[in-house]
Amino acid sequence: MRNALKALGAALAVIALCAPLIFLTVDDARPLELSAATVTVPPTVVVPTTGSPKGTTSTTARSPEPAPTTTTTLPIRVTVAAVGDVLTHMPIVDSVYDSRTGSYDFAPVFAPIARFLANADYTVANLESRLAGPEVGYSGYPRFNSPAELAHALRAAGIDLAATANNHSLDFGWQGIVGTIDRLDNAGVAHVGTYRSLQERQTPAIVDIRGIKVAFLNYATYLNGLALPEEHRTYAVNTLEVDTVARDAATARLWGAEVVIALLHYGNEYEREPSQEQLDVTREVLSRGVDVVIGSHPHVVQPIAHVLQYESWKVTDKYAAYSLGNFVSAQRWRYSDSGLIAYVHIEKRGLRTYVTGVSYLPVYVQRSTAEAPVRYRVLPILPGVESRTDAPLTQQDQSRMAQIWEELRTVLYRPDENIKPLDPADLGL
Repeated sequence: MRNALKALGAALAVIALCAPLIFLTVDDARPLELSAATVTVPPTVVVPTTGSPKGTTSTTARSPEPAPTTTTTLPIRVTVAAVGDVLTHMPIVDSVYDSRTGSYDFAPVFAPIARFLANADYTVANLESRLAGPEVGYSGYPRFNSPAELAHALRAAGIDLAATANNHSLDFGWQGIVGTIDRLDNAGVAHVGTYRSLQERQTPAIVDIRGIKVAFLNYATYLNGLALPEEHRTYAVNTLEVDTVARDAATARLWGAEVVIALLHYGNEYEREPSQEQLDVTREVLSRGVDVVIGSHPHVVQPIAHVLQYESWKVTDKYAAYSLGNFVSAQRWRYSDSGLIAYVHIEKRGLRTYVTGVSYLPVYVQRSTAEAPVRYRVLPILPGVESRTDAPLTQQDQSRMAQIWEELRTVLYRPDENIKPLDPADLGL
């Protein structure tokens, strides 16, 4: 009985709702026009405006509601530049010494290349030499100690951050670690890889580059057989272990990093192809939170690889520059008299940030003996770009630069993977 009453009530409700249609006259019946239906979607953000636009008059009539507007956010694009080994052998240190003032001026060494560093949004370098202070004496291989003026010259040339974890980190022990960091601080150069305290070690190096937060990690594989200072061993120098890199990358993400770049000091010296260890470590860290690997230590240029990975159902582009070679050194033999500046291009669209490619600029270390003292200059190698050096370019220099261009083009050029020579326009040059 109860169910029957429910059914009767439902039937009466349907009849009541349909009554207007049942008794509608033919003259009043019209087809439903979809264009007459209007759906209004309120804007996400409403910004009230006051006053009248310039050139119009106000009335007492009620103004119509402003139409919703759509704001298009342009993508943010930044370029991070990275240079190879800053290896200041004593011939270079001696060449910049001014006996009249007792000071060292490294600025001319970097002057020809400075615009290609300073015009990037952020620039990093692998600093091999320590800045342990004059009291322990300046020296080159096998234990490097350079004047503090080197840090100031790097900053003036456009270097923003120095990676200090490498096989020469312990050349002058704890004094060398602390002295180097202190002198970099005084020059305004940020640093990563070696630390004065556990708190410094636990604080990620994250830089907000025009709205994109980029984290920099730095690790060394070799310490030239030197032992870490026992009381500082947990933080003095970052040593390369995949689990440590993965943990540090995750920490950087928690601190807000959108891109993680790992500066790895690894590989075998003077080998132009990455070792199996490099390949394995690189694959592991890229799969565990790192977006870009920048390598150093071999003192020669090695290939740049494009790696596609699948994360959260999305394809992610990652890159590895296994070795950038020497940025500045006194090594004069083929392949070690040159190096590479790698430019990592990053783009942010909405909430997503991408690495869109890597471009490169070969560099050559000129050694001029045309007049005393000997002059070292870091020169760019790019067709159509003049090398602005104050030292005479010999025919031998020009031939070697042309040879370097071809050597590196063969190794690096992969335009279909967005690995290609630098376009100076990307730096506003």
